[in-house]
Amino acid sequence: MVKTQRGKAEARSDFRHPQCAVPYLRSFRPVAVLITISLSFGVATVIHAASTSMADFTGIWRLDDQHSDSPSDIATRLHLEEKAEKPAQLSTGAATGTSSSGPSANHKGGRGGHGGGLGGGHGRGGNHSQNKTDDSDGNGAPKADDPPPLLAEDSIMNVQQDTKAIHVVFDGKDQLDGRLDGIVRQSLNGNAMVQSQLGADGLEISMQFDGEVRLLQRWARSTDGHHLIVTESWTTPAVKQPIVFKRTYDRLDI
Repeated sequence: MVKTQRGKAEARSDFRHPQCAVPYLRSFRPVAVLITISLSFGVATVIHAASTSMADFTGIWRLDDQHSDSPSDIATRLHLEEKAEKPAQLSTGAATGTSSSGPSANHKGGRGGHGGGLGGGHGRGGNHSQNKTDDSDGNGAPKADDPPPLLAEDSIMNVQQDTKAIHVVFDGKDQLDGRLDGIVRQSLNGNAMVQSQLGADGLEISMQFDGEVRLLQRWARSTDGHHLIVTESWTTPAVKQPIVFKRTYDRLDI
C-alpha cells in the first residue's frame, strides 16, 4: 500500500517538472499547426468569395436591337409623359391667370394707348429671350426634345474593369473613366460629371450633363456572363418624371 502511494506521488512530481512536461507540449504542436492552417485557409476563402461576388463587366458588348428599346420607343414614352403632365400644368397656369387677371385688366383699361406701346416693347423682349435660348442650344446645351445622351453611340461598348475603376469606350468615340468609389468626377471627354459604384447587384453609373439632363444606368450581367442588361433612367427638363428604358447587349469576345 505504501509503495503504491509512493509511485503515484513520484508520477505526479515527474509530470509537474518542466523537463517532463516538454514531451506533452510537443505532442500538441502538430494540432496547433493544423488549426492555424485551417483558419488561414478559411479567411482566404471568405476574401476570395467576397471579391468574386462583385460582377465583372469586362468585355466587348454589342447592342441587341431586337431586345432593346429603340429611339422611337423612347421618344414615344417622352411624348406620352408630356401629355400626362400637361393637364396639371394647364390647371396650374389657369389658376395663376385667374388670380392675376383683375389688376392686369384694370391697368390696361385705364391706360389703353400706353399699354399697347408696352405690349410692343415686351414683344421685342420676348424675341430677344428666344434668341438667347436658341444660342444656348447651339453652344451645346441640350434641347428639351433631344434624345438621351449616348443613345446614338452605344451600339458597341468596350469595357475594361478592375477592382477600383471602369473604363468604357462607346463606339470608339466617347470614353467614360469612372472610379468605383462613389465620388463624382468629370468624365466623358469633359461633357459630364460621373459617379460610379459597384456592388453585389451590379454596376451603377450616374451622369449629370448640362441643361439639367441626367442619365442613371444600372448594369446587370446574365448568369452565364454572355448578356448584359442596362436599365436607364433619363431625366430631362421636358418632363418631371424620368423616362425609363432598357438596352440589351451580347458579349462578342467569348
